[in-house]
Amino acid sequence: MTPDEQPLAVELPEAVHALLDAADANGLLRDGESLAAGLVDAGWTPEVESGRFGSDGWDLLASAWAPSVSVFFEGDTASVRARALAVASVLRTTTGSLRTEGPDWSGWAVDDERWDAHEIDWLEGTARGVVMHLYTAGETDAGPGTLPAHLHLSLAHTDTPSEGLPRDDERSRRVVREGSVVERWFLVGERELPDDVIAALEDDPDSRVRAAAESERGYRGRTVDGASPTS
Repeated sequence: MTPDEQPLAVELPEAVHALLDAADANGLLRDGESLAAGLVDAGWTPEVESGRFGSDGWDLLASAWAPSVSVFFEGDTASVRARALAVASVLRTTTGSLRTEGPDWSGWAVDDERWDAHEIDWLEGTARGVVMHLYTAGETDAGPGTLPAHLHLSLAHTDTPSEGLPRDDERSRRVVREGSVVERWFLVGERELPDDVIAALEDDPDSRVRAAAESERGYRGRTVDGASPTS
């Protein structure tokens, strides 16, 4: 890219900047309590659903097992690419360098022809014990409809397996018995929970946990029935 070919500049929400500033394996991603408190401090608003937060049109899904964050933004292709480039710029500053198995698109202009000529891959950087991945894609066909252009930013411990931590039923039961409200709220969204844990969460003494469990039950029902969970 020449000096005259600068990417379209956009202002990222302060919550996105604050999230990346706070990304630390021994801080934000230490445990569920630190994760929830850190996200709120960064300007993210918790939603009813387990692990879900939002800010200025951006969506965030957090997990406490192991502590990790996925951030999403959808829109038209130009606006999504502009935001992906802005995030990439922050990541490069934060991590010092970015790696990718494909072309390094972090310095392209929004309307660069290479977006459509190359297979776009993840950008990856590491800082403070956290591996950060960034991906973006334009509008794509998906069955009878289309998926909108989107970006996906993920933050996780460098030593967390790519497939996540294995199922641990005893830990789940311990969280139900002894965990805080925040820990139980996060637990609701974990995959493959034992039936007794699901029942306990649906009957939790805290209304926030019960509401999240009810929402999760509806999600599971739509998924089992074959309907889109976002419908």
